[in-house]
Amino acid sequence: MKTLALVLGGAACVFDDIRPEFVFADSIVAVKDIGITYPHVDHWVTYHPERLKRELAQRRQLGYSDPKFIWTYDRIRLKDDLGVPIKRIGRKGGSSGYMGMWVGLEVADKVVLCGIPMDPKMPHYRRPKKRGWPEAEMYRKVWLDNLPLLKDRVRSMSGWTKDLLGAPTADWLSN
Repeated sequence: MKTLALVLGGAACVFDDIRPEFVFADSIVAVKDIGITYPHVDHWVTYHPERLKRELAQRRQLGYSDPKFIWTYDRIRLKDDLGVPIKRIGRKGGSSGYMGMWVGLEVADKVVLCGIPMDPKMPHYRRPKKRGWPEAEMYRKVWLDNLPLLKDRVRSMSGWTKDLLGAPTADWLSN
């Protein structure tokens, strides 16, 4: 039986992207800020480990349990023991959402992206900026370069990544 990871990013559409049919996901992968505020997180992914001590404290203040693992880029070293096992992933580039997608592929057979549209006009759900996220366009090339590795295993609920990878269908989810 195929396993499914739900990868949650920071775009404002993240909560609209999460659908009831995803409740059976085997793993929840949170990318950066959503790891603070989403109640259940199995894997927390970040390129910014210097923020983890404070963000993990914020998560705990909300009464949420710790994630099973924290993932970061393999060359980044953490100075503090956070009380959560650290795993490393060698993939880089393509944004934190891209790294989250690869973590999803490490822990499951298939991945659904929520809140990772790679849309420069989409604001962040927690820290919106008037200008959106113009850097999104520069990260798209890495996604395109790796498309053959992604197309059968990854789907997206919104934006450019949905156009690139397609949306999850009932047939794709069940096979």
